[in-house]
Amino acid sequence: MIKQKLLKISALRKLLLSAGACMLTLTLLAQQSVTVTGTVTDHDGEALSGASIILKGTTVGTISNASGSYSISVPGSSAVLVFSFMGFVAQEISVGSQAVINVTLEEDVFQLEGTVVIGYGSLEKKQLTNSVTSISARELPQGLGGATIANSLSGKVSSLVMHETPSPNSDLKLQLRGMASINAESGPLVVIDGMPGGDIRSVVQEDIQSIDILKDAAAGAIYGTRATGGVILITTKQAQEGKLKMTYTGEVIFKNTFAKPDIMTAEEFVRYNTAATNYGGSYDWYEAALADNPTSQRHVVNLNGGSRDARIFATAMYEDNCGTMLGDTRKDFSGRVNSAFKLLDGWLDINTHIAYRQADRNRDKATAGTPWFNNPTQSPYAGYPSETWPYTVSMVAARNSLFDAKNITDKGLDKWFRPDVEAKLNILPISGLTYTQTVGYENRQWERKLYEPSFLQRGEWTNRSGLGTAQIESDKIMQVNSEGYFSFIRSIGADHKINAAAGYSYFEKNREKYSMKNYGFDFDPVGVWNMGSGSYLNNPNISDPKPEMYSQKAITERLLAGFGRVNYSFRDKYIATATLRREGSSKFAENNRWGTFYGLSAAWRISEEGFLKDVEQVNDLKLRLSYGVTGNEGTILHETTGFPIAYGAVTYSPSESRTMLPDGSWVASYATAYDINPNLGWEEKHEWNIGVDFELLSRRLFGKVDFFRRNIEGLIFQTNNSKGQHGTWYENIGTLENFGWEFEIGGIAVDSKDWKYTTKMNISHNSTKVGVMDGTSTRVAGKNSYVGRAGYVHYLEEGVQVGSFTLYKYAGIDYRGNFTAYLPPDEEGNVTVKALDGDADDKEKQYMGNYVPTAVIGWSHDLEYKSWYLQMQINSAIDFDIYNAFEHVHGLTEGMAGNSNKLLVAYTKNARITGRAQATNYFLEDGTYVKLQNISLGYRLDLKKYSRLFDSAKVYLSINNALRLTKYSGTNPEIDFTGWEGGVDTGVSYPQTRTFALGIQLTF
Repeated sequence: MIKQKLLKISALRKLLLSAGACMLTLTLLAQQSVTVTGTVTDHDGEALSGASIILKGTTVGTISNASGSYSISVPGSSAVLVFSFMGFVAQEISVGSQAVINVTLEEDVFQLEGTVVIGYGSLEKKQLTNSVTSISARELPQGLGGATIANSLSGKVSSLVMHETPSPNSDLKLQLRGMASINAESGPLVVIDGMPGGDIRSVVQEDIQSIDILKDAAAGAIYGTRATGGVILITTKQAQEGKLKMTYTGEVIFKNTFAKPDIMTAEEFVRYNTAATNYGGSYDWYEAALADNPTSQRHVVNLNGGSRDARIFATAMYEDNCGTMLGDTRKDFSGRVNSAFKLLDGWLDINTHIAYRQADRNRDKATAGTPWFNNPTQSPYAGYPSETWPYTVSMVAARNSLFDAKNITDKGLDKWFRPDVEAKLNILPISGLTYTQTVGYENRQWERKLYEPSFLQRGEWTNRSGLGTAQIESDKIMQVNSEGYFSFIRSIGADHKINAAAGYSYFEKNREKYSMKNYGFDFDPVGVWNMGSGSYLNNPNISDPKPEMYSQKAITERLLAGFGRVNYSFRDKYIATATLRREGSSKFAENNRWGTFYGLSAAWRISEEGFLKDVEQVNDLKLRLSYGVTGNEGTILHETTGFPIAYGAVTYSPSESRTMLPDGSWVASYATAYDINPNLGWEEKHEWNIGVDFELLSRRLFGKVDFFRRNIEGLIFQTNNSKGQHGTWYENIGTLENFGWEFEIGGIAVDSKDWKYTTKMNISHNSTKVGVMDGTSTRVAGKNSYVGRAGYVHYLEEGVQVGSFTLYKYAGIDYRGNFTAYLPPDEEGNVTVKALDGDADDKEKQYMGNYVPTAVIGWSHDLEYKSWYLQMQINSAIDFDIYNAFEHVHGLTEGMAGNSNKLLVAYTKNARITGRAQATNYFLEDGTYVKLQNISLGYRLDLKKYSRLFDSAKVYLSINNALRLTKYSGTNPEIDFTGWEGGVDTGVSYPQTRTFALGIQLTF
């Protein structure tokens, strides 16, 4: 008994000792546990709601709240916290003795931690196997005074060429990695929030979160038929969880012109042009054509916030944009609502985007170039309106377009309405598996109303006997997108990662267009609103009536595709991506409607190998290789109708023949409009790309290099068809060969407490050669490259470099004042010189020069000091040629009426040239330029400490077209590089414009 009691006492003592030890351990652990609090903000001091704070090596963590605040318990001073937020560079911070840790996350530039939007999903940058360039919203400077985002994007993406004039009503042309087609559309596909077929002009800069450009064919292959020109993915800002915040941005923009053409003054005009009439005055028609102190204004309001389950981002914008030419204005209204909802306990996410933009265009401006060549001794204002014109109609450039601009009504209205909804089903039992269904609609409308009063000189000029002209036209495009796809993202163990997507895509496009035009209105105040009263409509007293009207509906275009993509990563060292898309187009004949497009790419992160892993200076080094095939079923415009041809569809048009009815009467009939080629298929781009990505020196130096070669095969040409009813049809005959390289490099040169300086440069080169032509004609003239009476300066010919000029080789000026030229060598190699005193013979011209630059450079700078920041963009185009058609037409004494003004060089530099102007390399000049594209200086102010109403403020001054250096003698070396008929400076383009914008941004 005693022994049993002793055993019980011993057991009890051990139990008590164990319990005491456990309590002591828990007490010690509790004493070591530390609670860390703080805030997470971006570089502008804005709170980052939903930022992740994770205890390194564990799954323990929390997220920041609406004000960016967080609180987390860590086991002790040796703990390390990892702070991250999508689109920002993650930070690791040791707790040590800190109880409060405030973190500022920097937006990802090129660094590895960021994500990139790709087709139907996103990837970590380290898993990319293709050539992709990403631009964040912060890299787009504000206040550049454009109607589109082109000014902000200019120079920031290698191989992306944009062209627009400074006019508020300018069109925008985009080209990526050179020309991708001769006859079909070849610009990049624009995808807005996942919906293909968007219009970049419809997006407001303040709505943009990021822009990702898929350059190589393997990257774009998942978009199949429309990715030959590359893909631009625009992601707009998404709603964030937290307290509802409002941001107001207001700008006032001032404009002036520069690079004025050297037109003769009245004094010079009288001195040199002795045959001209001297009216005794002195007037500057160029200045008279410019608007008086054009000032624009812009206002944007953003709302953002909500709960975890219901969030909203909304924008309203108003812009009054005044151009520098008299009567050239535009007013924009736009609105956007992006919303996000979480339903069914995490099973369902619904995201919606509703965007509307309207551009009211006033195009009453004086025709660019027309007033500059009027007689400077005569006033542009005298004598209007009157029964006699101050100029005789036989004179060239005699029309007073300044007066026309004051009296013509030429209004245009652009509308974009684009709603879409995305429903994402999170299949929770299977980690990483989701299904996304999207439906989108877009309605684009263009309306124009033109009225020219009866008292205009233009009526006389166009041989309408001074009677009024009215025109109304409308163009409507309706697009529907429906896409559904499964996504699967999963890490399998520590070594394997899979990111895959598979689904379908449906696209439909309809287009309607009508126009009516009539003449002979004698009551101008009614304008276009009594079209039937024009005397040229159903008037038996007019032998040659000229009313015009038409209405057309384009054939419905449909695309249906199935697609799949899988990205596999092994230890983030060996990465491969495969993409496949099978797509059918209603444009082609039934037996050749489907095409297969694919991409294969791989990457090797050399930096993860043992021989580099411990090299501190090399943070990442990746080699990429890809091959892809994309298609092009893009629009080809018919010469007469101006409407897209559905190549394989039977279409009908009015026929010259007539049909007899049973009663014996004859009526007009319809017949097939085109011959159908049942074998017509896609244009295809086959592209190889090899590239290297690198990050060095603690990721302070980063960049990439790409080399690409591509062939465009099966180019669509209209050729002869002797067996058909119409004699022509479309065939896949022709090739283009393209080679290029891109080099991007950036660095964080300074990163201290108060100073930060980041700079990035991109350099690109591409050249395109014509392989095979259409088989019927191996030499095609550029219809838009005809200069004066000197013929065409561009031809397409097999084996010729795209961008080459077709010119006489200048040999001097003979004693009669005529051009002379070296003719091409004969069969024996002999070269002769010919005097050019008559009409041009294009067969005697030679290929020389090229308007495609050897290199295009963009160099951006981002400097910050405490609350100050400075952004600067420098652009350059090196070694390219411009044909100075401005001097060709207006810089010689021959060929124009005596009362017309001219460039001063006609009587100075070119005084010896008295014969006909000829297209020779005498007018070919080097266009190389270096340009300070834009500069923006701003100051950020934290207002929370001063006011409960305001969170922050930013004030900035931005200048666009700040400075340009060039030896080119014309007005503008920034000619159009797109297509194959560029490089010609006519000198009558819109005046070069410099803008100054003063802006303020307030966050409430």
